[in-house]
Amino acid sequence: DKNVSIDLVVKGDYMKKRIMGLVIIVAIVGVLALAFSGNNAEYVEKPDEAAVVKATKLLADSLNGSLMYSDWIKEYDGDITKYYGEGEYTSYPEKTGECSVSGKNATLEYGQKVTYKVNVPKAGLYIMRLNYKPVSNTMSDFAVSVTINGAAPYHEMKIVALPLLWSDETKDYITDSYGDEIAPKQIRYDDFQNRYFYSGTYVTDEPMLFELKKGENKIVLESVAASGLMTGELLVSEPLAEPESYKEYISKYQGVEKSDEVINVDATAYTYKNSTQAIYMSKDTPSVEPYNVKNKLLNSIKFTEPGTELYYSITPEKTGLYALTFHYLNEKEEYDAFESIYINGEIPFKEFKSYAFKPTGSTWANETLKDSEGEILYVYLEAGKEYEICLKSENEAVTEAWRCARLISEHVAWFSLEISKVTGADKDKYRTWNMTKFIPEIPDYLEAYVTLIQHIRYLSQDNATYGINSALLSDMDKALMFIEQMQKYPEEIALYTEKLTGRDNSVLVAMSNFTSQILTGKFTLDTVYLTGDEGQIKKAEAGFFKKFGARVKKLALSFTDNKYSTKTDDEEVLTVWVNRAVTHVDLLQKMIDSEFTPKKGIKVKVSIMPDANKLTLAAAADKTPDVALGLSSHMPFELACRDALYDLSSFDDFWEVADRFTPGAFVSYVFNEGVYALPETLNFYTLVYRKDIYESLSLTPPDTWDDVVNQLPELQRFGMNFYHNISAGVGYKWFYQTVPLIFQNDGKLYAEDGLSTAIDRPEAVKGVSALGNLFMAYSLDKQVNSFFNSFRYSILPVGIIDSSEYILLKNGAPELEGQWALAPYPGTVKEDGSVSRWYVANGTGAIVFKETKKANEAWEFLKWWTEKETQVDYTYTLRSTYGKEFFWIPSNLEALNEAPIDREDKDVIMDSIKWLRDVPRSMGQYLVERSLSDIWNKMINEGVSAQVVIDEQTIPINREIKKKMKELGYTDEDGNLIKPYVIRDIDWVEEQIEAHRKQ
Repeated sequence: DKNVSIDLVVKGDYMKKRIMGLVIIVAIVGVLALAFSGNNAEYVEKPDEAAVVKATKLLADSLNGSLMYSDWIKEYDGDITKYYGEGEYTSYPEKTGECSVSGKNATLEYGQKVTYKVNVPKAGLYIMRLNYKPVSNTMSDFAVSVTINGAAPYHEMKIVALPLLWSDETKDYITDSYGDEIAPKQIRYDDFQNRYFYSGTYVTDEPMLFELKKGENKIVLESVAASGLMTGELLVSEPLAEPESYKEYISKYQGVEKSDEVINVDATAYTYKNSTQAIYMSKDTPSVEPYNVKNKLLNSIKFTEPGTELYYSITPEKTGLYALTFHYLNEKEEYDAFESIYINGEIPFKEFKSYAFKPTGSTWANETLKDSEGEILYVYLEAGKEYEICLKSENEAVTEAWRCARLISEHVAWFSLEISKVTGADKDKYRTWNMTKFIPEIPDYLEAYVTLIQHIRYLSQDNATYGINSALLSDMDKALMFIEQMQKYPEEIALYTEKLTGRDNSVLVAMSNFTSQILTGKFTLDTVYLTGDEGQIKKAEAGFFKKFGARVKKLALSFTDNKYSTKTDDEEVLTVWVNRAVTHVDLLQKMIDSEFTPKKGIKVKVSIMPDANKLTLAAAADKTPDVALGLSSHMPFELACRDALYDLSSFDDFWEVADRFTPGAFVSYVFNEGVYALPETLNFYTLVYRKDIYESLSLTPPDTWDDVVNQLPELQRFGMNFYHNISAGVGYKWFYQTVPLIFQNDGKLYAEDGLSTAIDRPEAVKGVSALGNLFMAYSLDKQVNSFFNSFRYSILPVGIIDSSEYILLKNGAPELEGQWALAPYPGTVKEDGSVSRWYVANGTGAIVFKETKKANEAWEFLKWWTEKETQVDYTYTLRSTYGKEFFWIPSNLEALNEAPIDREDKDVIMDSIKWLRDVPRSMGQYLVERSLSDIWNKMINEGVSAQVVIDEQTIPINREIKKKMKELGYTDEDGNLIKPYVIRDIDWVEEQIEAHRKQ
C-alpha cells in the first residue's frame, strides 16, 4: 500500500534522526567525560637535589639578604637530630632599654626590648616558648623579633607570632530585626598563655629551631606589632619528638571496638580560637545545618590565614575507636588545603599532621581521615573524659615551593636592576650587546631559575588536582617559556628585560601570581563527625529536590520580603539610609539592635540607599529619611546650600563631639558657619617605597618634594620613576590630585567672601607650577594604569598611595612582605624651615535631614555611631565576620589608633592624619575642580605656563560663581550680597574646637 510505504519511510527517517541524535549526545558526553576525567594530569621527575641547593645558594648569595628559615635549616648536614639540645631551661626577663620589669614579668610597648639569659650545657638547636598576655586594650596580635647573642641568622626571626586568644561572648546567637543571626562579640582572653615560637607566616608545622651556644646565651625580644605585651618566663627546650606512626599508635589499642556513638561537632561551637580570621559564615544551602530559607543562620567557619587554630571540647559517652569526618569546602582552585589535628594539645600520630583536604570548588564534601593506603584512621577516646580537639591551618606543605618562587621574584627584580646599571634606562636594540662581560653569571642565573621552577613543579604536583597541568601551576609554564628564550641569547639579555620584569607578562609577574595564590586559604568547615563507621553520617550534599525546593521558596520570598526596604510604617522608628554594601547594612543593623536600642530605647531601621545622587530629588519630594550615612564629602554641602540639612552645630555638645575627629575632615561639611555632617570614615595619603630597591641604590625615602626631584635622576637612570597619584585614571583630575601643592604653598581656592576664586593669586600659582614642573621638567609618568602592579614589579618603587591602595598592598602582594614601608607625605619647605605636608582627602560623612521630626534621636544615634567604643567594635566585628579585606578606617582618632594596623604603619598614618585637609565647598566649586584639571592637562600636553592658563580659566570660574550665588539668593542682579555668605577653612574649625576645650 502506497500510504503504508510512505509511512514506513517517514518512520525510518524519524528513527535515523533519533539514532543520529543519540550518537551525537553520546559523543558529547564522552568528550566531556574525557575532559573532566583527570586524564590530562601530568607529573615531572624530581630534579637533582644538589642542583637545587646550588641554585638556591647562588640566588640567595647574590641578593646578600638574610636567609629564609627553610634555607638556613638545610645548612645542617645529615641527621639534624644530632644538633638537638638537651633538657628544658627557664629564664626570666631582665630590663633592656625602656621596658618595665616587675618581679618575673616585663611589660613592652611597641619598639621596646626585653632580655633573657639562658645557660645550656650543649651547643645545638632548641625550641622556645613564652608566657605572655595583653595588658593594654589592643585588639591586634602581638609579634616579636628575636636576636640570639646579637644575631638573627634567618629572616623569620624578625617576626615571631604571639597571637591573642578569642572566645564568643555567647553561643545563644541573638537575631536582628530581620530575624538574621548576629555573630557574637569576640571576647579577648586576658590571662597568660604559653606558646611556642612560630614565624608570622607559619613556615613550619613544628616550632622553629634556634641555635644556641654552650653556656650563657643572651636572647632579646623586641615588640614589633603592638603595645601592651607582658612577658613572663621563657622556656628553652629540646625539639618536640616526631609523632609516632598510626601503626604504632593503634597497636596500643588492639581489641578495642569501634564505637557506635555518633558525635556531631558544629564548626561554630568552638570554645576559643587564636585568630579573628576564623570567620563566621552563613552558607545559603540546605547542605549545611542549620539552614533557613528566609533568615541567615550562622552555620560554618571559614579559615583564611595559616596558623589559625580552632578548639573544640567533647566528652564521649562510650569508650572506643572513633573516625573523624569533616564536612567542608575547599574553594582553592585545584589545590589541597592543609590542616593539622591536635587532641589534648598533641598530634596523636604523624598522619594527622598537615592532612591534605582535596579541593571541592563550590560543592560540599565529606572527608573521613585516612592514610595513604586509604585505610581509616581511628583515635581512642574514653567515656566521660573531656577532650580538646584543635584544628590548625598549616603552611609547611607549600612553604618550600613558595620560598623558591619568592626567591626567584626577588632575584629577578634585583637582576633587572643590575642590567639597568650597565645599560641605563634606554636599551638600543640595534647595538651589539655583550652583557656577560659585565655580568658573567647571566647563564648561571637563568639556569638557576629553570632548576628552581622545576623544583616548584615537583613539590606542588602531588597536591594539585591535575599535577603540573593544574591552574595554580600554569604560571610556571609561562616563566619557563620566557627564560628559555633568554637562554638562547644571554649576551643580549638587555633586550629581554620586559620578559624578566614587565608589568603584563614576565617571569616576575608569573612568580608573584604563584606566591600570592599558593598561600591563599579558602577552607570552610561545617561539621566534624566522630563515629565508628563513616556510613553513620549524612550525605555531603543535599538532594536535588531539597535544593530545588529551597530555591523555589527563596524566589517566592523575593517578591514579599521587605528586608532593606526604605519604607516603614512605624513613625516611632528612626530611619537611616546607608550608602554601602549589604554586608555593612547587616552588621550595622545587628549592632543597633543589640547595643544602641537597648541602651537608648530608640528603634532604628537601616536600609540600603537606592542612589546617593538622588538625595537632592528625595529632599525636594519630602521623601528623605531621618539620617543618611556613607555620603561622599561633596554631598553634604550640595544638600545644605539647598536648605535640606539640619545644622549639627546647633546642638549644645556639637564641638565636644567634633573633638573626636581631625579638624580637616570638617572643612567640606561647613556651609556659612554651620556644620552639616559628621565624619564617619577617613582616607589618608602617605608615601610608600620599596625598601629593597632603595637599599640597593643607597637611597633614603624622600621627605620633601625637593628630595623627590633630587632622587629622580638616579631612579630614571635605571628605568624607574616616582609615582604621583595625579597620573591615575582618566584625563579628568580631582581636587585631591591637583590641590595639595596649592595648600602646601599657602594658596587658597576662593576669596574670603566666596564671590571669586583665588587660584590666580601668587601662592596658588606657585603650587600649580610646582605640580606641573614635576611632569614637564622632571618627566614623571603622565599616566599609570596600575600603580599596584608597577610597584610589585619594581617599575615604580616609590609613590603616593591612599588607604585603598595600602589595603591592596597588604593583602594582595604577600611576596613583598617586609620589602616595603610607609613614609610621610612629601612636603614643601617653608621659609622658616618647617615642612608643610597638606594633602586633600576625606572619607564619608553622616547627615541629618532638616525635615526630620526626630532631630534629638538622630543626634543621639550619630554620637553613638561615631564614639570610640562603637567604632572599635564595628572595625573588629566587620573584620572578624567578613575577613581582613573588609578594612574600616574610622574617623574617630582614638578608634583609629586601635585599628588592626601594624604599629609601624599606624604611626605613619596617625602622623599623616593631622595634615588631612579637605577642600572648602562653595558655589560653582565644580567648575573650579574642572578648571584645575584643564589647567594641568594643558600645561602637561601643550607646555603652556601655569600663570597663562590660570588667567584663562579664572574668568569663567568667577562668572559661574556669581551665577550660582544669584540663583541661590545670595546676591542681587548686580552681584551685591543680600544675605551673609562666608568661606570657612580649617583654621576656623580648629578655633571652634579649641574654644570648646578652653570652655
